[in-house]
Parts: sequence; C-alpha cells; structure tokens
Amino acid sequence: MGNFSRLSANPHSSAVSIQLENPHTLNAKPNRDLATVSQPTPMPSPPADEPETQIYEIKKGDTLSDIFESKGISASVLRQVLEADVEYLSLETLQPGKRVTFKYDRHRALEALVLRIDAARTITFARQDDSAFVARKQESETHWHSAITRGTINGSFYASAVKSGLGEAEVAHLLKNKIDFRRDLRSGDTFTVITGREMTHDSPTGRQRIEAVSLLRGPKTYNAFLFDDGNYYNETGESVLLAFLRWPTDKRFRISSPFSPDRLHPITGRRSPHNGVDLTTPVGTPIVSTGDGVVSRVGNHPFAGRYIDINHSGTFETRYLHLSKVLVKRGQRIKRGQKIALTGNSGRSTGPHLHFELHVDGQPVNPLTADIPTAAKVPDIELASFKAQVSKQLASMQSRISSDLVLATGSPQSTRTTEEDEGRQDIN
Repeated sequence: MGNFSRLSANPHSSAVSIQLENPHTLNAKPNRDLATVSQPTPMPSPPADEPETQIYEIKKGDTLSDIFESKGISASVLRQVLEADVEYLSLETLQPGKRVTFKYDRHRALEALVLRIDAARTITFARQDDSAFVARKQESETHWHSAITRGTINGSFYASAVKSGLGEAEVAHLLKNKIDFRRDLRSGDTFTVITGREMTHDSPTGRQRIEAVSLLRGPKTYNAFLFDDGNYYNETGESVLLAFLRWPTDKRFRISSPFSPDRLHPITGRRSPHNGVDLTTPVGTPIVSTGDGVVSRVGNHPFAGRYIDINHSGTFETRYLHLSKVLVKRGQRIKRGQKIALTGNSGRSTGPHLHFELHVDGQPVNPLTADIPTAAKVPDIELASFKAQVSKQLASMQSRISSDLVLATGSPQSTRTTEEDEGRQDIN
C-alpha cells in the first residue's frame, strides 16, 4: 500500500481516517473577492488500498498458528486453510528456510496463501466466493540427473557409505535379503551406487532416489536396479524386495468413497480432489503397511485426524488417515505386513473409516488399481527393456578407473561422476 501523508489506518480498527494539514479550513468562510483570482486546490480523494503481497520465511520453532497471528489473520481463516489442506497435508510440517507467500485483497483480507514446497512444486490456497479456500498444486517439469559414487569398505559399510555421501540405510535395505551388512562384509569389499537427483531447469528439488546398487563381496556381486514400475530387481529381473500388498487390512472392506480428482465432499458439499480410498473399517481394525519402508511422518490434523506417512524406497509413499491409535514412530523402519495403527474416526468424518493413499513419484494414484510392484519379477513383456537398462548401468558402474576406488574412511568423499562424465571417460 502506498505511503500517503493524509491517509492513516487505526491499528485497532479497519476504518481509515483522513488527517488534514490545517483542520481549521473546514470552518473558514470563502473569500468571494479572491474566488476569481485564486481557487483553493481541491483535496485529492484518498486512493483505494492496493492488493498486497508479503513473503515470510519459516524459522525454527515457527508454528502456523503463530505465523497467522503475527499477520493479524484470524483463527477461523486458519481453520479454513487447514480444511483445504486435508488432501495434501502440506502445512503439517513447516521446514525452516521454506517460504510462505500471503496475498491480500484491497480490504486486507487474506486472498491466497502460496507454499513453496520445492523448486518444482507449489501449493496455492485460494479463497473462493463463499469465503472457503481451495488448494491447487502446481508442478514444473522435472528431470533426473544421475551421479555415480564408488567406495571401498574400510571398517563397517555404514561408516564407509556415510563418508561417501550415501544414505547407508537405504542401500542396505535394498540388499538385506541377500547379505547381512553387519556380519558378512569385509574390509576391501567395494560398492558402486547410481543416485538420481530430481532437477527442474538447473535447480535441484531436494528429491533423490537410488537408481542402481552393485556390491562386490569377495568373488560375488550383489545388484539392485530401479525399474520403471518403481520396484528394484536384480540383473535377471527378479525382485530384490517383497512385493507390495494391495490392501492395508487383513481382509477387504467396502469402499465408501473411491479415489477421485473431483469428488463432491459429503460434508462441505464442495468439489475437491479425493486422493485416496475410504474403507468402512470398524474402530480398532488393525492397519498394516503395504510395503517395506520408513515412517516419514506421524501427525494429528484437525480434519485428517491421526495419520501416518510411510516412504517406500523413494518412489512410493503410503498414507493412512483418521486413525484411533498409532503404533509406530517417525524414522522407524517398517516391514511389509507389519501392524502400524488401529483405525478410528479422528478428525472430520461421517463415520469410522480408513482413508488410504498411495503416491507414486509424488503423485496420488488409486491404490487399488495402480500399477504397483505386486509381482516377484519383471513381466516378460518388459524384460527386454529392463535388460537394456541394466546393461547400460552396469557398463557405467563397472568402468575401472583407478581414481574411483578410494578408501571412503580415508578421504572426505569418494569420487562422484555424472553419467555424462562416464561417457567421456570411456572414450578416453
């Protein structure tokens, strides 16, 4: 809003008052003799307030309610924004350094809230004519940039992998059914990992994934390769992890509300995405994880109720809402079929049920029909494509360059090269 000397706002009122430089002129009688010589300059009408935008950077210890209060935004508006966020839960975890943009109309009412999730994704909470807010997710095009990390075991694999810049738990998880990382590895064993980093233009989004792993233990090699279906297989196309379960319950329950990008909400009467399926489970029904993974979030939302997010090897994520009891903790590693919670009726709902979601590469999909790795091997029709991919990745990982094999514990970091670099090195 512009800075006008005659316009001031009472901080305790929405009214705007006019302040005149000489208030006595309001009672002065006009001089008719001078009227034709010098006309008084008319007072300009105060301009209407302009829409305003404010950017707030999240700080450690911030809560959404504290931020809204500091902005003078009422708790009722905050509740409306949280209601719009029930299908995303993007405001549940505020990370320091991320930015929130507040957009106000000319009456200083919140018109939109924009949350920057990463370099490629934002969620906008926009006010509608009925004063309710609707969430819309915008995504830029992204691509994956691959880098190769090599190292030699010196001490434990965990210490060597960490000093190589790897997430050691994820690598060990991929090959846990083939080798015991605590007992079977020896100093001198080598590992090679291709890590993918998601990019938009030239900026990283912060999302990473392991695309291939090769571990040489004595004369034997253990491999795992990420395929298009999001699952990991060895070089012959056999799954290295247990297949996913389709249902998060021991038995199947009636679907009361299906997955839909444009569902008519049974409570609000508005159309909005329904990013999962609702199963009519009685309160206290055991819920199991549909795949191996790590608990990434445990929360309690005013509308989603108690909920759990589980990350499955980077590509897949499952979400369970309206729980009565949570049986796991954030950061805990979970096995397929492990009991993680009991169903309930927490949050806003029309009755006891489980809301179950599946996200593939960050996108919600129908968990009951999506193409997920429920098989134990690559389908025959896709085997040729898979083997071509594996051949290319093995060629990159097996190129022997003396500088690649370094002692991870004796160097700040192991050699990391992009696939483009590998191509140039192979030519030389």
